[in-house]
Amino acid sequence: MKRKTPRNPVRRYQWNHYSHLYQQPSDDLNMILTEEKGPRKVVQFAFSEITCGRSIGTGGFSTVSEIVAIDLDDVNDTDEADTQQRKDLAREVNQTRAYVLKMLRTDLPVEEHIKGVTDLAIESDFLRTLSHPHIIQMRAMANTDPRESRFFIVLDRLSGTLDKKFNYWRKLVGEASGTWFPLCGYCCAKAPQLHALWKERLHVARDTAKAIEYLHANRIVYRDLKPDNLGFTDSVDPQIQLFDFGLAKRLDGIAQNENGCYLLTGNTGSLRYMAPEVALDRPYNETVDAYSFGVLFWQICSLQTPFAGYNQRMHDEKVVQQGQRPNPHKSWPYSWSSLMEACWATDIAKRPSFRDIVVHFEEIVQLLEQEDGIIPSRTSEIKAKKKRKAILDATLDTDTRLTGEKRNDAEIV
Repeated sequence: MKRKTPRNPVRRYQWNHYSHLYQQPSDDLNMILTEEKGPRKVVQFAFSEITCGRSIGTGGFSTVSEIVAIDLDDVNDTDEADTQQRKDLAREVNQTRAYVLKMLRTDLPVEEHIKGVTDLAIESDFLRTLSHPHIIQMRAMANTDPRESRFFIVLDRLSGTLDKKFNYWRKLVGEASGTWFPLCGYCCAKAPQLHALWKERLHVARDTAKAIEYLHANRIVYRDLKPDNLGFTDSVDPQIQLFDFGLAKRLDGIAQNENGCYLLTGNTGSLRYMAPEVALDRPYNETVDAYSFGVLFWQICSLQTPFAGYNQRMHDEKVVQQGQRPNPHKSWPYSWSSLMEACWATDIAKRPSFRDIVVHFEEIVQLLEQEDGIIPSRTSEIKAKKKRKAILDATLDTDTRLTGEKRNDAEIV
């Protein structure tokens, strides 16, 4: 059945219209890319110099703790410039407590420990070369070999993940959606608040796309885009930031096949957001991040968990094998739905580049800024308020490296 165009749609996005921009970074990205390249010098500390406070979070391989103090030992100073940098960061940490320490968990079995060492070493290597407002910054690292168990990195402290933000947004949407009356439906909705929430959510989607655009411009595929790997800066005006680069991969020097794909490790990431070609262990390229973004964008709009209630077998049969995807709500502007559908297309050649995605979001945000009070039908908002609780299968969110499944490759590549 042909989709009906909803009222007040954002102009339909013409992908081919922007085809000449596929290889052209945006102006703000050009500015970032022309800045100093190569690994930057990172301040180093000994583990004994750092006092950690409470644990903030624990992942599959690592634990993150707040840093409460840094007590310098001049035996670890290497030169005058290094000494000053160490003093400056130690002073800032002691005054603001705005940083956290990430290191390997101490309870990992041997096999998981090896994976964790690789993850943390990869992340530190990436963060030394990346600099983008929507990618977490590494401020310091251990003065030891990354293969040692006490190796650590010091990161900016984030206030919470996007996954937790969804609960906050659902609450606000519910409060602003009005009151239900049997004969006339929902009444007395607070349109300005709903509009502000749409703008906030779409800003998050746009800024996430900018971070991935930057990675792709640097020949890096992220491979693990999901709400758990996006957090907000601990500031007056919180900004979204991408973190956890354990599965990221540089594509320079890797041969492509005739379809422009690479022979990389399959079954990499979390199933709920994993592109079908990755789950099927087929060659793939940067478009796997576009697939994940399409699913994430749907979640940002609907405030619901994609593929809720699916177990691993159902996900494999319906999503990976049969091409089932979430249903965009009929009240959303057609351009939003068409973007989602293009991103998660089974044919990877039909997925847009992140340059195109960013161009599209700049237009969406601009229109929302100009049309205060114009929002999609409240039907989708009410759906978020009345969100049916579904039993979620944790295996769809678990990093596939932790499931113990047999892999075709000996290591993550």
